Amino acid sequence: MKPFLIPDDFRAFMKSVVVYLETPNDGLILDAEDALDAECGYGGRIDGVDTYRFKYITSDGTKRWDVVLKEAQIRDIADGLLIEVDADPFEIVRTSRRTPVGEPLLVWGEYADDALLVRSETDLLLALDALHRASLERPRLMRLWSAADDQLVAALWADRCALYVVESADGYATSTGDLTLTESFEVKDHEGKNLAVPWSDCVSWEYARRAMVRFVEHSDLGDIPVEGRIPSLLLMMGDVDRKAALAVRSHVHHEVEKTSLSQLVPIPIELEPADEITSPVDAGVPLGAIELAAWARRLLDLLHMRELIEMTPSPNLDEICYQLGGLLQAHAFDAEHSIETAEWLANEISLVRGIKKLFATGGDLQVVLRRSRDARAHDN
Repeated sequence: MKPFLIPDDFRAFMKSVVVYLETPNDGLILDAEDALDAECGYGGRIDGVDTYRFKYITSDGTKRWDVVLKEAQIRDIADGLLIEVDADPFEIVRTSRRTPVGEPLLVWGEYADDALLVRSETDLLLALDALHRASLERPRLMRLWSAADDQLVAALWADRCALYVVESADGYATSTGDLTLTESFEVKDHEGKNLAVPWSDCVSWEYARRAMVRFVEHSDLGDIPVEGRIPSLLLMMGDVDRKAALAVRSHVHHEVEKTSLSQLVPIPIELEPADEITSPVDAGVPLGAIELAAWARRLLDLLHMRELIEMTPSPNLDEICYQLGGLLQAHAFDAEHSIETAEWLANEISLVRGIKKLFATGGDLQVVLRRSRDARAHDN
């Protein structure tokens, strides 16, 4: 333990904590490592009563202090009555680069298939380009570790990307784009919290793409202008190394096509025309979202009744039905009349997140599609 002279930004942080504690709120959140946060650090209650632990990051990003305080001390600091406490200091900046061990890791979600162990630059570029296409729909957040355990967080929306170096021999860094931009966009961080990303932190996608490839090899962003800071919500990510990120996932793939990227950006498969004469199929009026979800639920019920499907533990049925509804709208009528399409659709259904395994053949699926499409027939 060493004396910690209370800096102005930490005192301002404690003032905000006092305000939060005194604000009437039935949903007050205190008992989490990052329940309370500011630009200079984060913390939370550790004993369920009145003891708090805070992590304070110096403005130059070179040192972290672990500060344990009683609630009374927090109030004294906020009031200016306490100017020094005991705390544990830790150096953040490394003086040398670590020896590369293993393979770089790219993560874009919480599940095992939302990650890729990178074996080549080609695989990394394939994954990055797939995430870029997925970001056209909504902002995406990805994390990239080098083989030396340096860590980068990228916030991507369409053709703009902000890069945040969380861990490296050179310390923190944030990419710098057009400083005249004053607005921002929001993206969910690794714990589901909203991260505000200033447009001024963003560079073009092609620029960012090259920088991420370089980061894997050299642990820096090359010629991209940077500032020695990162958003406070990302500070704690430095405590999670590549080994810890892998430990929470049962298995991480080396092949891009085996990850969830194929679901984020489906690749259309061209169906060969059947060598048979068939009558025109009347697809009817397009169904609405509610009708499609109900059809998807009936389909799942029938598959389960016939023991043709196995779900993951605690599946999100609303999300599964939403994804199945889109597949049914686009391909179900064709699948009912083409065994090739039915087999292809069965494979697509098996890839939906939340479905562990689908045992149905194309013929099985054709029968279930016909019986589940009409609610009255299903009830009978």
